[in-house]
Amino acid sequence: PVTGCRDEYLLDLLSGLGDGEGAGIDCPFGWPIAFAEAVAAHAGHRPWPGRDDREEHYRDMRLRLTDRITDAALRPLTGRGPLSVSMDKLGATAARWAHLAHHLAERGHPVDRTGAGRVVEVYPAGSRAVWGLAGSRSVGALMGVMPWLRFEPGARAAYEGNEHAFDALIAALTARCAVLGLTSRPGGAEEERAAAVEGWIHLPAVDAPVGLAPGRA
Repeated sequence: PVTGCRDEYLLDLLSGLGDGEGAGIDCPFGWPIAFAEAVAAHAGHRPWPGRDDREEHYRDMRLRLTDRITDAALRPLTGRGPLSVSMDKLGATAARWAHLAHHLAERGHPVDRTGAGRVVEVYPAGSRAVWGLAGSRSVGALMGVMPWLRFEPGARAAYEGNEHAFDALIAALTARCAVLGLTSRPGGAEEERAAAVEGWIHLPAVDAPVGLAPGRA
């Protein structure tokens, strides 16, 4: 695993994805529509929206539709859901990704925020929860779910010793699931419209490890 990657390295890596390959990005691909509209209104000296339904509007500003859907699926398993990209430190990471996505588009590799392309938004903590690994970043536990995994010399120790590297492994496995159609997709026009702007978290199916096994994928 490689950590601490600079932008140019990431751009070269993502631009070089071939047929049947995918990349999972542990970062929101967009901001909540309600948040973007509120900031635009503020910048244009227009009234701040949502005054009459503050609680509902605040919820919509804080979490994207995909965050709320993911939260409903994962909270019974983990007791928590995705962080807010608009009202948490995660916003700085999303801003860096927006910069990278812009330059990927300039290179002829636009990123579909719904995840219909080769680059998809993933949530490693969510993937781990779906696979019964919530709270665990153990390669041994992961191999209990995917016993066919094999590692190059030194790689297993690197994944065990660095939580970011381990999450990158989970992100890569989830991206492979997306390539094979083994992740959640927007369902219906409302979710498609929101995902095109806000992004879409691809959660793997519970039985996705079976589909990933050699000879099946």
